[in-house]
Amino acid sequence: GIGATIDEERFIGIDGRELIVEVAGVPVNYQGKPAIQVVFRDKTDLKMKEKALRESEKRYRLLIESIPSVVWVTCQDGRTVFISSNVEQVYGYTPDEILAKGKELWFDRIHPDDGVRVQEAFQRLFDQKVQFNVEYRIRRKDGQWIWIHDRANIVEEQDGDHFAYGVFSDITERKRAAEEKENLQSLLQQVEKIEAIGTLAGGIAHDFNNLLMGIQGRASLMSVGLAPYHPHMEHLNAIEEYIQSAANLTKQLLGFARGGKYEVKPIDMNEVVQNSATMFGRTKKEIKIHTKLCHPSPVVEADRRQIEQVLLNMYVNAWQAMPDGGELYLETKIVALDDEYCQPHQVEAGGYAKVTITDSGTGMDETTRQRVFDPFFTTKEKGRGTGLGLASAYGIIKNHGGIISVYSEVDYGTSFHIFLPLTNKAEYRETPAEEKLIQGTENILLVDDEEMIIEVGKAMLEELGYRVVVAKGGREALDAVTNMGSQIDLVILDLIMPGFDGGKTFDRIREIQPLMRVMLSSGYAINGQAAEILRQGCNGFIQKPFNISELSKQVRRILDERKA
Repeated sequence: GIGATIDEERFIGIDGRELIVEVAGVPVNYQGKPAIQVVFRDKTDLKMKEKALRESEKRYRLLIESIPSVVWVTCQDGRTVFISSNVEQVYGYTPDEILAKGKELWFDRIHPDDGVRVQEAFQRLFDQKVQFNVEYRIRRKDGQWIWIHDRANIVEEQDGDHFAYGVFSDITERKRAAEEKENLQSLLQQVEKIEAIGTLAGGIAHDFNNLLMGIQGRASLMSVGLAPYHPHMEHLNAIEEYIQSAANLTKQLLGFARGGKYEVKPIDMNEVVQNSATMFGRTKKEIKIHTKLCHPSPVVEADRRQIEQVLLNMYVNAWQAMPDGGELYLETKIVALDDEYCQPHQVEAGGYAKVTITDSGTGMDETTRQRVFDPFFTTKEKGRGTGLGLASAYGIIKNHGGIISVYSEVDYGTSFHIFLPLTNKAEYRETPAEEKLIQGTENILLVDDEEMIIEVGKAMLEELGYRVVVAKGGREALDAVTNMGSQIDLVILDLIMPGFDGGKTFDRIREIQPLMRVMLSSGYAINGQAAEILRQGCNGFIQKPFNISELSKQVRRILDERKA
């Protein structure tokens, strides 16, 4: 009735090596008497192999668990048969949850835009033995989308089954950094594009204003001596109006591309808003304009023409959003902006004039609203808009130390808010131009590299009674100053000239004749290089194109200041 007993014993062999022996006792009948048959089996090698296997598996698991990437094994049907425990840190699900549900917790949670691509790559892995190497998005247990880089190869087991052995890593931060880098590169390209346009716009403005100067000068000379009621005066006045409109076009382009300010003076914002609205309303009868102007009227230091251009751009934008007519509301306020509001816009806290332009139009979605100030962005049909209007408005307001923002909702209209710093200075009022030209007899050196400007400038100055010496460039001007010295009463100096430009010429003139009067002339804005030369003691600036009346007043003012 005694069954077999098995046990393991450890012995020391004659060679000193430890042996693991299985000892089995089996009951038997020996010579008619009950006995135990003892069987010894050496299991040392088998036990050592089992121990080595356990230790190997332990090391393998420790290795898998120590690496940051997640290791996985999957069948061809998508069922996961192994996944390392660190999957919970990356994916949010425990290994048991994934092993239990497998495909449901993996393929079904891949981003819709990536799903087909991942499935096709997985199929190629098993069908064609092509390595699985894919970056895709997957939704964590907490609902957050993460990017992973997943790699796998096929391994054939001894029984002929094929398994995919893979590893994946969380690359969300890398993707985010790459996206930020791409955004920065895009921004840099945008800045470079704007700078290139600025250079192009400056060249266009210079050359175009020189052409306008020639036309303006000839028209001015033709008008000299004509009675106000002469039949030609109507046409000459119209030509001058067209010239001014053309000059304003170059100012608008420079306002966007270079942010130039031309004639900065204290202006009444109520008056600017009212006048621009009245002018706009005359041509757009289908738009009903409502104005609400604050008192006292806010005064800001600005280039009036550029601010008027900003407002007109806003009005046109509103009109285009109301193709069947609508309501346009204009309001001015005096507000105080604190540091918290101003810092993101990089402007100073303090008092501001606020102008709000609100329309009852179609409104904008969020994507359009975020891009509305981008240069060349337009929602109009091809050929119907350049995308420069609001970009120009943004550049002009920013260059005036102000803020421009927009709020809009689809079907609920749009509101633009403009903030410009207030000034305590009194509003500037232009005095009517004198009918009579102011003449003189002094010696004037006219410096310009354009033959057309030399001809028309010399003719206008001589018409005013001055004796004129011309120099076709900076070096010729320096020769004239050296030779004539104090006989020259005034130098009219072009700013942009090839080789020896206006800045270098001015510096050398001051070295030769420190007290010589110099007036800059340019088709650019009165900022940048021109502003620097004025700070160094230049006596005045005249913007091309100018007529004979402007020239007479500016020249006489500088010459009379010398005498005073």
